[in-house]
Amino acid sequence: MSGRPDPTDPSDPFDALRADTTPIPPPTHVAERVRHLVLTEQEHLMSQTTPPATPPATPPAESATTARRIPADLRMQNTVTPYLCVDGAAAAIDFYVDAFGAVEHHRMVGDDGRIGHAEIVIGNSRIMLADEYPEAGVLAPTTRGGTSTNFTLATPDTATLDAMFTSALELGATELRPVTDQFYGHRQGTLLDPYGHQWSISAPIEGFGDDQYDANSRDAGFEIVRPQHVADADDDHQVKHHEQGDLFYFTLPVADLARAQAFFSAVLGWQFDDSGNGHVSNIAAPPGGLRGLTGTPTTTVAPPRLWFVVDDIDAAVARVRVLGGTASDPVRYDSGWDAECTDDQGTPFHLSVPAAKYTR
Repeated sequence: MSGRPDPTDPSDPFDALRADTTPIPPPTHVAERVRHLVLTEQEHLMSQTTPPATPPATPPAESATTARRIPADLRMQNTVTPYLCVDGAAAAIDFYVDAFGAVEHHRMVGDDGRIGHAEIVIGNSRIMLADEYPEAGVLAPTTRGGTSTNFTLATPDTATLDAMFTSALELGATELRPVTDQFYGHRQGTLLDPYGHQWSISAPIEGFGDDQYDANSRDAGFEIVRPQHVADADDDHQVKHHEQGDLFYFTLPVADLARAQAFFSAVLGWQFDDSGNGHVSNIAAPPGGLRGLTGTPTTTVAPPRLWFVVDDIDAAVARVRVLGGTASDPVRYDSGWDAECTDDQGTPFHLSVPAAKYTR
């Protein structure tokens, strides 16, 4: 697929994404900042009287109260999703984008220009919102004189949904909308809890896909509008939020690509859209694939290739070199910035700043 890394190339799995291989000189302020970081790191190392502590062989057990970071995949729905009704949804989306760094995924625009549904992502959280629909009792806090937030509670299946909805009613909740199949691909019911908050409990309808979502939305009188960066993404389940140190991409070296595809398909359920391409099409945490070692004896052991995310590749390369490792000069590919490195013991790895189309 165009725009994806090609793990079949033994020399560089990102060659298929290569744009302009000419190194781009960093701006003056970046070069100065890197120089400052290098000198600062050197001073820090020279000032140490004892070697840094060796990290434990295995991380300490995580307590039950330790927060766990949730992958921010645009196709992933959090267990509880806020749903906001606002007076002026289009302007509100612009505000959240500008003020909080939100990313718009799509909006459904009705014949009257009102937004019937929109979804944005802030960090690793999805938020849904819509314009007011007074005729359906959907009012913004500014109109209602108080909050009108609706929480959408996702359940894995309809049996769980039905049991949870029934239990809530037995515990004093009031049914606002009965549990029914909705045109947008979920079975859902809405209730009011005893404390005045609305909850829509929802479960996905099996086999319901994006094409059906779009068609049903049009039948219901809505036009699907997606920003260009979403419309251009062939496989936006691999577009995600990245933190410094995250694993961005990987490749596993294999002597026989077809044999390895069959093996990992059976063991892990990996899917390959192209028998001649090692990229795995149905994983995203992180994406990766198989790298065929053409002409390499089957007894040769090659290490996996790992790409780790950094915020500033020039500064990260400088730190690698100061700390005794090696690093190539950063090169910009279509997939983003890349630098091939080893640590101070010779372990190979890559540093990467993912291209915007892979990042949310």
